[in-house]
Amino acid sequence: MQTSFPARPRVELLVKWLMFTGAILFMAIMSAFYPLEANVPLIVIPSVLVLIFAKPVFFEKMKLTTLVIMRLLIVFAAYRLFNPQIYVDVILLMLIINILEATFTDLLKHKKYFNAVSGFALAAGVIALKGAWAYGAPIGNYYLVTGPTLAVTLCYVFAYTLWNWIFVTDEFSASVSFMHVGFLLAPILGSLATLGLGAYGGFGMWLLLRANTLSIGGWMQIGAKGWFEKEYYSPKFEKFIAWTHKTLPQVVFMIINLALIATCIGIAASMGAIGYTSAPWAAPQA
Repeated sequence: MQTSFPARPRVELLVKWLMFTGAILFMAIMSAFYPLEANVPLIVIPSVLVLIFAKPVFFEKMKLTTLVIMRLLIVFAAYRLFNPQIYVDVILLMLIINILEATFTDLLKHKKYFNAVSGFALAAGVIALKGAWAYGAPIGNYYLVTGPTLAVTLCYVFAYTLWNWIFVTDEFSASVSFMHVGFLLAPILGSLATLGLGAYGGFGMWLLLRANTLSIGGWMQIGAKGWFEKEYYSPKFEKFIAWTHKTLPQVVFMIINLALIATCIGIAASMGAIGYTSAPWAAPQA
């Protein structure tokens, strides 16, 4: 962890974090509703430029590459070049793959076995989720992913958020980890902000917003990592992260995650909501 940067005043740090979180939240919502007009200029193009001209570490490069490919394919799905439901099914598969990428990094690189157990559970918990394209939505052209009940969705969102933040603190510095609090909070705020859309908003949009905020934050992090390292440094936050890495907190986080995922799978199984139905390639009429 870095210790060479001066600590920023609390108010300055908070204002910068709020501005960053608000910016990626706004861009993520716009990119969700407008897969061509907003997604391409705000996510696809900057991500490609960063991958070409910046120098991301292996995990950043791998993660951003998979994300930008899926952000590009959503354009084809939105314009019915193939059945959008196929894209949604692939998104759930990619969620499993992305979780396992981080989980094996935790397991093999960082030797964080408790969080790795949480990661494997989270990957298995995807079977409790279902996705569908939001045909008939009053605004936008996007997909929704939920559990069979709101409780399942919320349990999964909380488990993912807790697991992923612990992974981030293993992989990156305290400054970047602080930035990732915004990464992880923004999709939740976006879900709350879209509750007014009823069945076409709320936490059904969480996974789409998570993918968007991770992509946007990803190219920002890679492109301006030095700035974030310096401007987001907080000794107190660094100490807090050090505490979370102790064995007892790690065990507690793992138990919480396992309980949440067990709840997701248990409720879904009791409702007969675990299963897969393949979609035809041809796109239905919009």
